[in-house]
Amino acid sequence: MTRTVLVTGGAKRLGASIARACAAAGWHVLVHYGTSADEAQALAAELNGAAIGGDLENTAEIGAFFERARAAAGGTIHALVNSASRFEEDRPERIDPQLAARLYAVNCTAPALLAAAVADQHDLDAGAVVNLLDQKLSNPNPDFFSYSLTKYALAGATEMMAMAFAPRVRVNAVAPGLTLPSGDQSAAEFDRVSRENLLRRPVGAEQVAAAVLYLLDAESVTGQTLYVDSGQRFLKREGDVMYEGRERAAAGG
Repeated sequence: MTRTVLVTGGAKRLGASIARACAAAGWHVLVHYGTSADEAQALAAELNGAAIGGDLENTAEIGAFFERARAAAGGTIHALVNSASRFEEDRPERIDPQLAARLYAVNCTAPALLAAAVADQHDLDAGAVVNLLDQKLSNPNPDFFSYSLTKYALAGATEMMAMAFAPRVRVNAVAPGLTLPSGDQSAAEFDRVSRENLLRRPVGAEQVAAAVLYLLDAESVTGQTLYVDSGQRFLKREGDVMYEGRERAAAGG
């Protein structure tokens, strides 16, 4: 039986790497997109899957979005990868309440609602959810304050949902290190900072995708967070790694 996985934020970057890895492993992939319709449709065609649009910030529409995904799947959605995430800067000294609310909706509320929708399917025998977190959970600094809070919340939700949805649905998480360029990082800047970890090598999107695949099929694992960061979390910093070697004023701080 072909199993179906819904990958949120699957049109580009890390989400696209996860979608490709899932398809290569035999999953039927539903590629969620927000504004990247062309990229999502092209990827879905490449993977013989389907593209489904949905605004995750509009949490009132999550149920309708999930029903559209089930229709595209032709029935049961067996797994969910919550890869979609908004990553924008604020700090404790200048919290942006509107930004914080938007980030929380996309990065925590929507993933939790989608996980609940997976678990609520009457035709699902055994399912899996994988949430994408961040190594910042074990290596905090004040940069990207509201974003970081959403990941703390999703980490807690991962454990609580693992308890609530057992035994039918397993819920786990992957916490990547610096995997792809952020903001206006140049290729040279990213290459340098991506090696600033214990293993002195870039994490690689394909390694994060491999961890997701492992958790999708690890039948005896639930409520766990798997760090895929080349040991980045053990190198403590006062600020976010993307600002390494830059003047703080250039980052708005």
